[in-house]
Amino acid sequence: MQRAHLVAAFLTFAALCVGVSALSVSRDRHATLEQARREFAATAHLLDEHASRAIEAGDTQLRMLLDALERWDRRDPAEGQRIQAAMRARIERLPQIGGVWALDAQGRLLLDSAEHPPPPRDLSDRDYAQAHLDATQGPPPGLHVGSHLPAGPGVSQGRFTISRALRDEEGALRAIAVAGIRNTYFSQMYGEAGWGEGARLALFTSGKEKLAEWPPSSAVAPPSTAWPQPWDPPESPAIVEGSQITAARMLTGFPIVVVASRPLAEVLAPWRVRALWTAAISGGILTGASALFVFALAGAQREGAVRAELLRANQSLDDRVRQRTADLEKALRSAEMASLAKMKVLATVSHDLRQPLQGLAAFHELLLKEAPNPTLQQLGAMASASLQAGQRLLDDLLTLSRLEAGVVPVEIGVFPLAPLLDQLAAELRAEAEGKGLRLIVMPSKAWVRSDPARLQPILRNLLSNAVKYTARGGVIVGARPRGDGLRVEIWDSGQGIAAAELGTIWEEFYQIGNPARDGSRGAGLGLSIAERTARLLGHPLEVRSRVGRGSVFAVTLPRVPAPAASAPVALPRVEGASTAAPAPDRPAERSPGRLSGRRVLVVEDDPLQRSSLTLLLEQAGAGVMAADSFDSALAAAQATLQAPSAILSDYRLPGGTDGLSGIQTLRGVLGRDIPAILLTGELSADLVRAAKDAGCLVLTKPAAPNRILSTLAELTASADAAA
Repeated sequence: MQRAHLVAAFLTFAALCVGVSALSVSRDRHATLEQARREFAATAHLLDEHASRAIEAGDTQLRMLLDALERWDRRDPAEGQRIQAAMRARIERLPQIGGVWALDAQGRLLLDSAEHPPPPRDLSDRDYAQAHLDATQGPPPGLHVGSHLPAGPGVSQGRFTISRALRDEEGALRAIAVAGIRNTYFSQMYGEAGWGEGARLALFTSGKEKLAEWPPSSAVAPPSTAWPQPWDPPESPAIVEGSQITAARMLTGFPIVVVASRPLAEVLAPWRVRALWTAAISGGILTGASALFVFALAGAQREGAVRAELLRANQSLDDRVRQRTADLEKALRSAEMASLAKMKVLATVSHDLRQPLQGLAAFHELLLKEAPNPTLQQLGAMASASLQAGQRLLDDLLTLSRLEAGVVPVEIGVFPLAPLLDQLAAELRAEAEGKGLRLIVMPSKAWVRSDPARLQPILRNLLSNAVKYTARGGVIVGARPRGDGLRVEIWDSGQGIAAAELGTIWEEFYQIGNPARDGSRGAGLGLSIAERTARLLGHPLEVRSRVGRGSVFAVTLPRVPAPAASAPVALPRVEGASTAAPAPDRPAERSPGRLSGRRVLVVEDDPLQRSSLTLLLEQAGAGVMAADSFDSALAAAQATLQAPSAILSDYRLPGGTDGLSGIQTLRGVLGRDIPAILLTGELSADLVRAAKDAGCLVLTKPAAPNRILSTLAELTASADAAA
């Protein structure tokens, strides 16, 4: 049955990992396209403003020329020269205008900014002349936009024209003012702006005749679906048209359309890279899980073989007892060495497993918040519960591995017992009262010698089990002297434990009354961890029980005299040591905008982790500066001339700089004690002490997204209050 459970757990985890990765990639693609559409709509708006200013400048010159023509006394030859000189002086200050000239009522050249007097030329066949000469067929046009004029004799650059007519009070044509707009002025501006290698930008008349484009000679065609219509809103987003993302806008007051487009493949290129990273990380997680599965399966098979060998040895003859005993001892040593190797591997890969689980938790939280319908919300909630259960199981396995490998540090100190018992009772009082149980803690003034960070999870597990397996009555916690020691006892009126099971309850994955392996009741590792931790501290752990009457678990601690004057002792919080289920997120904590107005600096060298944290903080309303190192973070802060409200940093960073030293360096350069959180997969008491000395909080990966947000909100609020 244990082998079947391991297979089922592995398959469930693999399916969850693949499903969450697929949802993340799909959501990322949709977000990438939406961002590109908004960016190209903004690009079209920028081109609109640039073209409008250029055309308005040319139109202003036309109006000034028409005013001068209306006042011109043609009998005075010097007046015409003064008008031509003024025209030339004005257009020299406007790089977009290639020339200004005027025609008489018959279409003959009257004035030219290039030379005076102008050569006799008949320009009545030009489109700008025809537009005003033929105005007798309908209402006279205002500003007329002419077609593109290529470079030729006397014209060094291609251009298009804008023109206006001067008419008398009866509507008769008196003169036509024309300005040539250099299309290279727009092309040069577009080329220097750096829109992307595949970008295509162009100007068209309202009749879809091309006026300017970039890159030159790129054969940009007018769009069909994206072409602006009179009923379109002014801020319409870009449209995916074939293999391009295209945005088009009609200039306000001018019959000109600006068009910006970019290949869809170029837009989605960064998404493909992120999708490959997601697939690679998911594959790495599955590979690591497969290795753990193989180790666990091999250990279960070896354990079964050893048990079978023990049974056969008990049934053998007396003359083979000593030989069989030696064989069994050898087999047990081999099994213990294999188990120790397995535990060492688990301890070694702890950081590498916690790192991707942090990104997976953040992406899952983001997907759950963005799920639009109740069915997806329900599925997401079930996936979240499965993910949390997997994280708790991983924490228990890694804690057990560190105990077996002997890498758990111990810091012995002297402290009062009562605050520790009161804190544990406060944690479980709500659960006890919910079941109708009385939870009583007997007062005590005793002081003990132990490691409070290691003693706390032992007592928490024993008290949690007493509440969990008690249906009626109550639970009593008390301490009584026993020689030089202090015996802490936890009494319950639960179902009790059979005598045959009192020796097996300390084994891994063993649970009383749970043959179906109900995952909601835990994995059966709590008592095993408690027993190994008590053995590490040298505290005897005992149990007595009567079926149907209840049980009493007791741990004996060294007792010390109480000091004459004692300061309050702060009890540590142990990450991952509690077997109790985490409290559900409160709805108020999920409200968006709780980091509104905050600027959070995220330092994370892993691109996928950096992206997940950025998206999570932005959805909470924060402004995010993301960097892969503290050198980049410092450069960004100095460039924006703004210090962040808080720092969220990984501990392991490339280049020989860890997150803790980087935070201290950045604080010194900026001259501010910025609130900081160290997000790490390291399980080191030395690191926790160093972070506390530096005024930093430590969150162990995988940290719940809501806990990250709430911790940041509390830190920034406290900093504001102190300021």
